[in-house]
Amino acid sequence: MLVEDSVPFRKLLRSLIEESGAAEVVSEVGSVAAAHFLLHVNPVEALVLDLHLWDGDGCAVLAEVKRTHPACVVMVLTGSSTPEHRDHCLRLGADHFFDKTRDLARIPEVLAGLGQLPSELAMPPVPMSPPLPGYGEAAPVAFDARSHS
Repeated sequence: MLVEDSVPFRKLLRSLIEESGAAEVVSEVGSVAAAHFLLHVNPVEALVLDLHLWDGDGCAVLAEVKRTHPACVVMVLTGSSTPEHRDHCLRLGADHFFDKTRDLARIPEVLAGLGQLPSELAMPPVPMSPPLPGYGEAAPVAFDARSHS
C-alpha cells in the first residue's frame, strides 16, 4: 500500500515499484483517514508511508499498523529526514526510514527482498469512489459483499 498525499509523487512511486518488478501496487491513498480505513478492511504486509499528510501525521498510521499488524513491513518516506524524525519512527516500529530526495531506489529493493509479493496483492482492492474535490484522491466507500453474491 502507498500512503502519499502528493498525487504526482504517488504516481512516481507506483511506477518505480511496478517497473522494477518488485510488486504491483493495488492500494494507494493520500490521507491518514483513508489509510486507517483501508488498513482496517484490507491488512497488508508492506506499506510505504509519507510522514506529512494533508490531514495529519503519518506517525499515527505507523503506530496503528504496528499495533494491529506488527508483521507489516513499514517503509517511512519523508522529505524531513532529521535524526529526530528517524529515531521517533524507529521507536514506533518503522522497519525502514527513507529520504525522498536520495533513497527512492531502496523501496523496490526492500519489496523484492520480502521473498514474496505482499498478501494485499492477492486480495481484490476496496472499491473506491470518484476523487474528492480538491484532494485528488479516491475516497473509500462502503462495500457489502453480501449484496454481490
